[in-house]
Amino acid sequence: MKPSNAFWHNFFVGVCMEKNQWGMISAFLLIIVLFAFVRQDTGAAIKGHVVPYNAALHVWAVSNDDTSSAIVQNGAFEIKKLKGGKYRVIAEGLRPYKVTTKPDINVVSGTIVDIGDIILDQ
Repeated sequence: MKPSNAFWHNFFVGVCMEKNQWGMISAFLLIIVLFAFVRQDTGAAIKGHVVPYNAALHVWAVSNDDTSSAIVQNGAFEIKKLKGGKYRVIAEGLRPYKVTTKPDINVVSGTIVDIGDIILDQ
């Protein structure tokens, strides 16, 4: 037999909304459980600079399991929401600059790795 809407109404009013100790504890625990399911891991990130600052538009992070990119703004970039692993960072150089790669960037989930400068060759 399926509980009626009146059952759920009485449950929430009686258990969660009552101003007694157990009602408040139940409501608090329910909120904690809901936040635990909603919270999402934003992953890791790689940040750095392209030199010269106006020589690239995009930077890519490539691994066996993940690929992501970021737009270069005033020479700076940050590639977000990456999985943990080993990445190759690729800066797309604008003419007369060449595409430049920085290999073997180790990324740990939940951290930001600063790789410093990527110096583009002509």
